[in-house]
Amino acid sequence: MAICVVASRRKALVFDGAVSASIIIFMKIIIATGGTGGHLFPSLKVADELRKMGHEIYFLGSFGIGVEKMRQSGFPFENLHARGIQFSHIGNGIRAVLSILRACARSFCFLRRWRPDLVVGFGGYGAFPVVWAAVILRCPTMIHEQNVVPGRANALLACFVNKVAVSFKESFPYVRGDKMVLTGCPCHVTKKEEDRAEVLKAFRLKEDRPTLLVFGGSQGSQRVNREVVQAVGLLKKELDFQVIHATGKNDYARMEQAYKELGITVALFEFLDKIDLAYSVADVVISRAGAVTVSEIALFQRPAILIPYPYAGGHQIENARVLSAAGVADVIEEKDLSPERLKNSIVKWLKSRGDLARIQQRLGDISIPDAAERLAREAVLLAS
Repeated sequence: MAICVVASRRKALVFDGAVSASIIIFMKIIIATGGTGGHLFPSLKVADELRKMGHEIYFLGSFGIGVEKMRQSGFPFENLHARGIQFSHIGNGIRAVLSILRACARSFCFLRRWRPDLVVGFGGYGAFPVVWAAVILRCPTMIHEQNVVPGRANALLACFVNKVAVSFKESFPYVRGDKMVLTGCPCHVTKKEEDRAEVLKAFRLKEDRPTLLVFGGSQGSQRVNREVVQAVGLLKKELDFQVIHATGKNDYARMEQAYKELGITVALFEFLDKIDLAYSVADVVISRAGAVTVSEIALFQRPAILIPYPYAGGHQIENARVLSAAGVADVIEEKDLSPERLKNSIVKWLKSRGDLARIQQRLGDISIPDAAERLAREAVLLAS
């Protein structure tokens, strides 16, 4: 058993048995991120791992709708209030540039004062000013890219940071050099062995029916909701099934009425906190194709119908192709989405349930369940 004797505020002398000893450095680490789920959830998972190791964590970024999540996390944080740059309107573009310049200046001052051992960025305009300030100050820097194709901020920073961690091996052609490392994308849920009957009972669903899991991202999607309801209306004529559907806040009442009129058994939610339980009983997943969602589908080894969000710079279509290329998902772009096509895809995957072992094997090859731990180890290795 190792005995730890604290030698200073940031060092510990660890004795292992009677003869060996080693020095462990407890570091000060800044995590830079934005407030969308795709950036925030992975960063919080890595922060948890680093905190378990004894390191001091501070969040710095532009959190937007994620501010409440940050308050609940228990980590200290400072909101820089930077804005994403959109040049469709010149006034908005100028204001966004000024907000990022102010965020860079505040980040520079904070880093000079706090003197971190490492800065880890998780992409987006919320992380860019912090990582850029760290590069200027020659602080060790690492970024994590959730999507297959790096966003604009990470694509620029990749030229200057010390290490680039990626979620999918398909990202390697997009960043040159030997600084890339494959870690996977930390999911905000973990996979556990669940009693299917008990989970379905908790959702007030039946054990003998195929189950569809539907969600359109953290905020829901009216287009996905509308097409799915029409598709399941067509499917009802051919099959007895049930649905778990996270609609988003704005669409909940309309979806509740639509399912009631169709007479389809459904567990309906504005936002599904226990999505890990829903994954565990789903036979087919219908969703957007954010990096965290794709990673979760691979983790829970479920066939999927992916409808990439068309206004995310093409990121989601490339994420979706990771699963499509493995033969475990259909990708339907929003411009091609129709109730008939969606219904046919659902029927296809429900009929393939007998080939579940093959699907699970291919998804298992994509999934990296310990992504958060890998990222934390790479961060500590870089800083030390």
